[in-house]
Amino acid sequence: MVLLNSDELELGTAIPDFNLPDTISGKNYSSKQIDKDVVVVAFICNHCPYVIKILEDFCKLAASKKDQVNFVAISANDPDYREEDSPENMKLLAEEYQFSFPYLFDESQETAKAFAAVCTPDIFVYKNKKLAYHARFEDLENALNDLIKEEKVSFEQLPSAGCSIKWRHAL
Repeated sequence: MVLLNSDELELGTAIPDFNLPDTISGKNYSSKQIDKDVVVVAFICNHCPYVIKILEDFCKLAASKKDQVNFVAISANDPDYREEDSPENMKLLAEEYQFSFPYLFDESQETAKAFAAVCTPDIFVYKNKKLAYHARFEDLENALNDLIKEEKVSFEQLPSAGCSIKWRHAL
């Protein structure tokens, strides 16, 4: 397991469009369904120890901010690499942790590429569909509090770190 930092992205970048299957509901969820000014899009997976370390707190934060912030989790990992990252196992994890948000499967990995996601967790926060925060989980609650108050994030954004996304290899 190699620790990988998220790439630095330009703030103000528009949220990419996406339309992916939600492993919890079985229905597709798209960027057009975002109905709050602030949205968290987190690239996670089931097996990454960095995700597992934050998952309970991430779920608590999502539940506490659900009236003000849309949360969306996406796994782009190739389940052929780790069976734990299959859609069926994603649903089981979501049930175990009582996700209050969609857990989407990016089978083509095109959504992860559109976001420029590279690791798990890789956390993107958009305000009015423009990138406002792309950094580590430990500062996410403070970033959300700043953005909910109609302000910019008031502190330095340090890159997220975690396991690499398990990309499919072209044959």
